[in-house]
Amino acid sequence: MTNLPAALRSELESSVPFSTLALEREQEARDGTVKALFLTRDGRPVEAVLMRYRDGRRSLCLSSQSGCPLTCTFCATGQMRFGRNLTASEILDQALHFRRLGPVDHAVFMGMGEPMLNLDAVLEAARSLPDVGITWRRSTISTVGWLPGLRRFVDEVEEPIRLALSLHAPTDELRSELMPVNERYPLADVLDECHRYFGLRRRKVFVEYVLLRGVNDRVEQARALAGLLDRKIFKVNLIPYNPTGMFEGSSRKAVAAFKDVLDRARLPATVRLTRGRDISAACGQLAAET
Repeated sequence: MTNLPAALRSELESSVPFSTLALEREQEARDGTVKALFLTRDGRPVEAVLMRYRDGRRSLCLSSQSGCPLTCTFCATGQMRFGRNLTASEILDQALHFRRLGPVDHAVFMGMGEPMLNLDAVLEAARSLPDVGITWRRSTISTVGWLPGLRRFVDEVEEPIRLALSLHAPTDELRSELMPVNERYPLADVLDECHRYFGLRRRKVFVEYVLLRGVNDRVEQARALAGLLDRKIFKVNLIPYNPTGMFEGSSRKAVAAFKDVLDRARLPATVRLTRGRDISAACGQLAAET
């Protein structure tokens, strides 16, 4: 806009900022994944990721909070100091940043934070994603099972935005060890809400299950998971563990054996393709190191 006077351009820049986020650093992985570290205006760190796939998909992993207060043991974000909820503009500006690099077509709210703790801002941002090129059917909001937000999502969200449940264990005892939120909102209550979601919306729930060597990856635990989940309602996404210093990842043999049990039970299951591990951009690795 060089046709405007310099003083006016300066005033516009200060009063009408281009973005609510300042790009602090950007890294690109060997597989083409891009991780961006932003700072909010009050200095809170936020990370988001662009994942590029060979089939042409361009998927975004968006953050809903700076840090996370729920301290899941296998997640680097949970080891951070919690900052605050992000505004809808701060969430949407993550997507807009990557849209400026090229077209994008999928988004998952699986970055830093628990989306159901910031549901109003998350939904406002998600409802705007079609303007960026991402339809509601290609948008997914993930939760560890924070019931107040999950109940609202089930009751209020009529748009075909998809739901994912971060599960990671087939029993309350183990899940409480891995995810302290389970002490407050146990498995049965969370799964009841997922059943209610399917009954109201007729859309399957994605289940995220990160595989930890010797912790939750045994064949008998796969059988317990298959017995827990209704194959008409749930689809399991098995996630190879990405190092955060707390656990070791399951071997390929263990992953294959676990999936085989689910396949035999006819519970739909896939193994997630890991992206961006070499720049700590993979699932569970976002820690906003400045």
